[in-house]
Parts: sequence; structure tokens; C-alpha cells
Amino acid sequence: MYRLILVDDEPWALTGLEEIVPWGELGFEIVGRAAGAEDALRLFDRCDANAVFTDIRMPKMNGIELIARIKEIKPETECVIVSAYSDFETARKALEYRAAAYITKPLEAKEVRETTLMVKARLDARGMDPILVKTDDPLSLADTASHIERIVRRRWRCIILSGGLPRIQAPQPIELHLRGASLYAAFIATDEKKYPATETEKGTYAFSLWHEDKGELAAMLREASAAGCGGFSYSDHPVVSAIQYYIAQHYRESLSLEDLASRFNVSGSYLGELFKKHSAGTVINFVKSVRLENACRLLEYSSQSLKEIADETGFNDAGYFNRSFRQRFGQSPIRFRSRYANGNAHYRPDFHLR
Repeated sequence: MYRLILVDDEPWALTGLEEIVPWGELGFEIVGRAAGAEDALRLFDRCDANAVFTDIRMPKMNGIELIARIKEIKPETECVIVSAYSDFETARKALEYRAAAYITKPLEAKEVRETTLMVKARLDARGMDPILVKTDDPLSLADTASHIERIVRRRWRCIILSGGLPRIQAPQPIELHLRGASLYAAFIATDEKKYPATETEKGTYAFSLWHEDKGELAAMLREASAAGCGGFSYSDHPVVSAIQYYIAQHYRESLSLEDLASRFNVSGSYLGELFKKHSAGTVINFVKSVRLENACRLLEYSSQSLKEIADETGFNDAGYFNRSFRQRFGQSPIRFRSRYANGNAHYRPDFHLR
């Protein structure tokens, strides 16, 4: 839902604009009504609106000046001029300040609806651009939220990529380079199928869960890191994806179907059926897969012994770890390490946040 401010110095006109179309059905929430440009600017600063419908002729500051000020604060805001005057010069100035539309009074519901849908389409299209955020410490990403404080409010997720920046021209991109690794993170409002960067090699990117709050950047990065290290993509089902993330965080511990069912307040049989329906396999196989993928990372990037790796990844038995590894990858852990260690080759980028 996009956030909208309505501006008109005539109370009856303001009420008429508010009631002329069902704004909620068109994807907008009216977060403020202003009787003048100065009030509108105060509202805008407080409400972080995505769109403004404003009258043109108002005392002290007119609608064109208001748009100019708004564009200075947040250039991507969509502004619509509503005027009782059909004036070519005013329309020209509105376009000069990148107003989305110019509609004249008396307003017609059809025209307002069509204009609103056009504005929504522009906001939707802009929401698919990646926003890259610079920080020296990936573990304190919440502190960097101010860098994208003015972006469109949508659902957001994080994607971590290895080897370079996404092949997308973002508006004023700012690089985020994770310490100690050739990885970059982008915060986007789209999915894997629509994101061009996924044309890179398989296994070189990882997605977080969806978030409504762009301030949850640190959580997004942890989720994407967990998926990258565990070699999986989150399910679209909210309960299943929550279980996946929990397993990815706790794979070192003893995990059974009954333990997980108790934690998520469902029966073991229901959890097993739900997980299998909305993921690539059973819960137990998923746990083993996450453990083995993390073992690969440790074999490639650490100098720990096989027993230490087996213990750290939740196998607790070097023999069982060795058999499981051979069954999954067709080679022993020692052979895997000799092939991928020392930078000779890479099985998977190290998505782990050090």
C-alpha cells in the first residue's frame, strides 16, 4: 500500500478529492490531508509519502513550488497537479518539475482513477530497482537504514551475490562490500525470476525472506547468509520458510521432527506433510543437506580436521559424516578438500558473515 497526501486550501475540495475514488482499492493509503503547502511539507516529512495530489493555487506557496520542494527532499515521489485552471504555462512548469500528471477541476472519478492507476504503475516499476547500501560492518546493517530512508515502501528482500555488483543500473547505487569476501548485497523489491542478476552461475547468490520493513536489513542479510551457506532457497509458505531458517541457524544442534513440531506448535505428522509439500523434500533430508553444505564451506575455507567439522555441523560421528558426504557428493571429504582448498577452485562462495 503506497502512502498518499492530499493538498488543497479549500476544505470542500479536499473532502471531495478524498471521497471521489476508493483509494485503498487502488493501492493507496491516505496518510495526510493538508490545507496548504507548508502543512503539506510538514506532513510529508513525518509520513514519508510516496505520492502527493496537490492543488495549484494556494496562499504563501503554490503547488508548483510545493512539488519543487518535495522533489528536493525525495526525488522519486510521484506528484499530481489538481487545478481549476487549464493553463499551458502551469502545465509546462509541472512537467519541468517532473509531475506525473495534471488534471483539472471539476474532477471526474474516471480521470482520477486512471491517473491514480498510472501513478501506481510508476511506483511499482520503480520498486523493482535494487538499492545498494554502503557499510563497513555487515553485522550492523540496521544502522545503515538511513541511507535508503526515502525509498518506496514495499516488501523487501536481500540478495547476496559473489564476484561483483548486480548487472542493473540502480538509481544512485551505493556499494556494500562484505568484509573478507568478494560479496555484495542488494536490497530489492522483486523475486528471483524477475531479477537479471540470477543469470550468473548457479550457487553464486542467495535470497532472504520477504520483509515489510526496510529497517530490518540486518535480519535480511542474516537470512540470505543462512540460505547461501545452507545451499537452499526459502519456500513461499511462511511456516515452512520459518522452519528452514530455524534449521539453518541451529543445524549444529540435535534436531528431530518432534523437536521442530513442538517449537512450531504443530503435530509431527502435519509438519512433515507441510514441509514436503512446500519444499524439495523431507525435514530430515533438509537438515542433512544444510549440514553437508555447511561442511563443504568449512572444508573449503577452514583448516579444521574432519572430526572437528563433523562435530561443528551436527553429525557428531566422523564415520556417519564421511558416508553421508560420499552419498551426497560422490567423493570423500578429503578428496573434496584437496580439490577446493587453497583457492584452486570454489564449490560455493563463502556466504558466512565473519
